[in-house]
Amino acid sequence: MSEAQTPSAPPMPLFFKRVVGVNPQLHSHLRLDRSVGYGFAAKAQSVPIGLTEFDAVAQHYPILFTTGPNPVPVALLGLRDGDNLFVKPDGTWQSDAYVPAYIRAFPFIFVEDLNNKNLVVGMEPDAEHIRPDLGAPLFEDGRPSPALNEAVGFCQAFREAVNAAAGFGRALEAAKLLEEEEATVNFTAGGTARIRGFKIVKPDRLADVEDAKFLDWRRMGYLNAIYAHQFSAGRWGRLIDLGAPRPQVTH
Repeated sequence: MSEAQTPSAPPMPLFFKRVVGVNPQLHSHLRLDRSVGYGFAAKAQSVPIGLTEFDAVAQHYPILFTTGPNPVPVALLGLRDGDNLFVKPDGTWQSDAYVPAYIRAFPFIFVEDLNNKNLVVGMEPDAEHIRPDLGAPLFEDGRPSPALNEAVGFCQAFREAVNAAAGFGRALEAAKLLEEEEATVNFTAGGTARIRGFKIVKPDRLADVEDAKFLDWRRMGYLNAIYAHQFSAGRWGRLIDLGAPRPQVTH
């Protein structure tokens, strides 16, 4: 008889080390300080995006799809694993670039309560944003504060947008519009960077989509997302500029 194995815990979402439910009995003394910046995202080469933010993301980052049977769209933030080119050393974001919603939602996230089969608001309790001394209170007189309500509302909207984006990815995969690619960047100052493990929409395959499905996709916002994805290919140049090795200054 084989030895029984303990099932492994599901992986934590990006940026989270542990998630606890937001509770007024436990967290009434805590505050939310957004001024700490985005240092927590400095090693995120990519982040998931929602269907409603495709247009905004496409203005600043390449939009790619993950590999596997359920591809999801992501914003590419760097050319190397563990390197986000848009977080500056002081933790601020590049001032002229859109901050993806997944990053703005942190340190909050909706998680499923497996016991009650419903969603609860969770947070990363060890995030720099959560502190007892500075920022807006999470609770006032035992009730969620305006700051917490705003954060929860944002997370709820983003969750819906991410679920819609996941459906979009599944539809593209089922229609065989996605193809796995890789990119090699050769910097003029020397050095290379190779990005693997992503998919893109092959434009020539759009003509094979039947008319009824095409109209349905237009209604669901999928066509705009496809065009934004294609437009975003022009954003590779910005990544290359930011990621290029800087020449050594000699005196």
